[in-house]
Amino acid sequence: MQHNKHKNIDNSCRSGGAGRRILGILFAVVVLLCLYSLAPVIMFIFKPALEGYTQNIETTEKFKNKSGDNFAFLVISDTATGILPTESAALKLISRMNREDRFRNDKDNTEKIPIDFAVNVGDVTYRGTDDHFRSYMKMESMIKYPVLNVKGNHDDDGDREGQEPLFGKYCGEKEFSFTDRNSYFIVLDDSDSDFTAEQFEWFEKELKKSAHYDNRFVFMHKPPFNPYQQSWYRIETCPWSYPFMKMCERYKVTAVFSGHEYVQRTVKFGGVTYVVSGGGGSLLHEAPSWDNSVLHYIFVKVNGDYVDYEIRKVFPPLWEYFTFYLWKDLIFFVKDLLN
Repeated sequence: MQHNKHKNIDNSCRSGGAGRRILGILFAVVVLLCLYSLAPVIMFIFKPALEGYTQNIETTEKFKNKSGDNFAFLVISDTATGILPTESAALKLISRMNREDRFRNDKDNTEKIPIDFAVNVGDVTYRGTDDHFRSYMKMESMIKYPVLNVKGNHDDDGDREGQEPLFGKYCGEKEFSFTDRNSYFIVLDDSDSDFTAEQFEWFEKELKKSAHYDNRFVFMHKPPFNPYQQSWYRIETCPWSYPFMKMCERYKVTAVFSGHEYVQRTVKFGGVTYVVSGGGGSLLHEAPSWDNSVLHYIFVKVNGDYVDYEIRKVFPPLWEYFTFYLWKDLIFFVKDLLN
C-alpha cells in the first residue's frame, strides 16, 4: 500500500510538471506572436517621411475619365495616426483594404469590381500636429487606391494662430464635391459641431447639381444622429441635424458616411442611409466588441442605382488584443452582470 501511495504521488507530480510545461510553451508562443504582430508598426516608424502630398482636389482629377456604372469605394474613419496603438491597428486595416482587389478577370486581368478610391472620414490624426500629419501621409501612401480625406475634430488640434491650418497644408480642401461615373459626391466639414447658413446654402446648391446622377453620397466626420440610441436627436449636433437630414431626404441623398463615434451603425431616416464608421484604428473604449465597437472599414459597391454596403471587421493586432481589447470587453461584461 505504501509503495502504491508513493507511485500515485510521483505520477501526479509528473502530470503536474507536464501541465506546467505545456502552459509555459503556450505562453511563450503567445508572447512571440504578440511580438510578431508588432513588427509592421515598428517598420512603419522607421519608414522615411514623404516629400510631397497629393491633396483632395488633385485626387478627384483621377476620376474624371472613368466610365461604366459598376464600381466600388472604401470608407474608413478615425485612423488617429500619431501614436503606436492606433497606427498598429490602422496598418492592419490597410493591409486588408489592399487585398480587396485581389479578385480579377482572367481574360483581361482587370478587377471584377474596380475600386476607384478610399475615403478617410475624419480624425485622420491623433492630435493634428505636424508630426502626426507626417505620419498619416506615410500611412496614406501605403493605401494602393487614391485617398480622399475629411476633416475631423482632432485634425486641427495642432493649429497655431497666424499659421496655415495643418489639414489644409497636408490634405487640402475641407469642403468640395466631385463626380465619379454615375455618382455625385459631396464632402462637408462639421468638425466644429456646427453647420452654418453658408454651408447649408452651398450644400443645397451641390444637391441641385447632383439631381441627374443615379447616386448622391455625402461624407462628413460627425454623424447628425446619436448612433448609440439610433435617434436623430443628438445634443452635440441638434441645432443643425434635423434640417440637414430633412434636406438629405428632400434631395434623395443615397447615403451619408460619417465617423467620430467608435462604433459601427447603419440606419435609415427619411429614405436616406446613414453609415457610421469609427473603427479605423482608434482605441475603441466607448462600447464592447459585441456592440459593434470593432475595428472595421466599409466596402461600398455601386451597380447603377443599386448600392450595397459590406462591413469588413478586422481582428486587432494580437499584442493590442491582449493588452487592451481583452480587458475592455471583460470590464463591460462585469458591468453588464452588475447591472
